[in-house]
Amino acid sequence: MRAALAIETAAAVFGMLGAALLASAVHPGLGFAAFLVSNVGWLAFSAAHGHWRMFAQQCVFLLTSLVGLWNWWLSPLARG
Repeated sequence: MRAALAIETAAAVFGMLGAALLASAVHPGLGFAAFLVSNVGWLAFSAAHGHWRMFAQQCVFLLTSLVGLWNWWLSPLARG
C-alpha cells in the first residue's frame, strides 16, 4: 500500500507541476515532461486498482503529453 500512496502522490505532484510550468511563459515545454511523468504514474495507479476509465483517460493524456513534448522540445531540436 505504501507504493500505491507514493505513486499516487508523485503523479499528483507532477501533474500540478506540469500545469504550473505549462501556464508559465518561461518553461511551457517542461510542463509536458512533468505531465508525462504524471501520466505514467496515474497509469500505474489506475491499472493496479482496476480504475479502467481513468486508465483510458490517462492513455489519451499520455498521447497529448507526447505530442506536446514533440511540438515544444523535440521537433525544434531535430530541426536544429
